[in-house]
Amino acid sequence: MDPSAPPFSTPQLLEVVHRYYPSFVRSSDEGYGSSEQYQRLLKTRQEASSSSARWEELLRRLEEALPHFRVEDWTALFSNDNCWRARLYLPAPPLLANGTKEVRAVVVLVSIIAPVFVLYSSFQHHVGKRASPSRTFYGDIPETKPYVEKIEPLVRSSLQVQRLPTEVLFTSVPDIQCGNVHMGDAQLIDCLFTDDRW
Repeated sequence: MDPSAPPFSTPQLLEVVHRYYPSFVRSSDEGYGSSEQYQRLLKTRQEASSSSARWEELLRRLEEALPHFRVEDWTALFSNDNCWRARLYLPAPPLLANGTKEVRAVVVLVSIIAPVFVLYSSFQHHVGKRASPSRTFYGDIPETKPYVEKIEPLVRSSLQVQRLPTEVLFTSVPDIQCGNVHMGDAQLIDCLFTDDRW
């Protein structure tokens, strides 16, 4: 896919999602596991698991472009995820008050069911062995923007994918139960990528 092509419309992405999730059926309902949509999703996850060469090449390119970062592959296609996932940890900033360390990362999610991706920033405070809930930022923020500007073109060129704008990511998909998200609460970002974001 040409990454310079016009972006996907929200209706197109909703149509994609409905190819992989049955409408108005919960995962605990009889027939969910045997549904055409769920079987298609399982097959797509299996195919993605066995063809990860381009993803692994992207991880190598990210390590070369950001040598002071720790690049970790958090892909979990065997669970409820529909994406390749990497966390790129920024070099450690100085300690904050009371010995608090702020761990900062840029997270890359690349969907396996549509040629799209998302980038977000994740900040978490650590005091000793305790960690606070993470704060996630889907728009540009000064602390990570220079790095996002290096990461985004590498993702686009390596995998031929388009970055989805924030306003599209949080479009409601009320007729689908996705992962651990109850029916009525799911959003495109949950269905295209994962509901496990921190």
